[in-house]
Amino acid sequence: MSTPLVLTRPAGRSASVRGPVRRAPRRPRQTAPVEREEFLRATVQSLAVAVVEVLTGSRACTSIARWIEPALYERIRTHAALRQDLARSVAPRGHVFTAGRPRVCPVGESVVEACVVVRGTRRHRAVAMRLEHARGRWQVTEFVSV
Repeated sequence: MSTPLVLTRPAGRSASVRGPVRRAPRRPRQTAPVEREEFLRATVQSLAVAVVEVLTGSRACTSIARWIEPALYERIRTHAALRQDLARSVAPRGHVFTAGRPRVCPVGESVVEACVVVRGTRRHRAVAMRLEHARGRWQVTEFVSV
């Protein structure tokens, strides 16, 4: 019991005994948290600007249908149609909106909430949205603009 424990490596098998090298199948590359966050920031910026453009009448509502949950899409479409009916003139074509740096807060593995300021020539809007990852893409499930 007084001798120290010595660990040795097992002797390797000879080349004639070795079989073909089998490797585990490669897993799809997981995106790093930093890459995911930058992707979500860019997505939030573009979706916020697109929805604000729809709400002001300078963008077609059908252009955002893919990224918006169907129930929310109907609310946005109804709001845009009412705005268009009440508007005294057509929205100017040269109206440019830009988004500031969004703040993205993960709520769960596949849910994030974000807020961003969208600047226009006449007005700035605070936008908050909730995105959920479903069927391989991020979709906006809630949207509030003030």
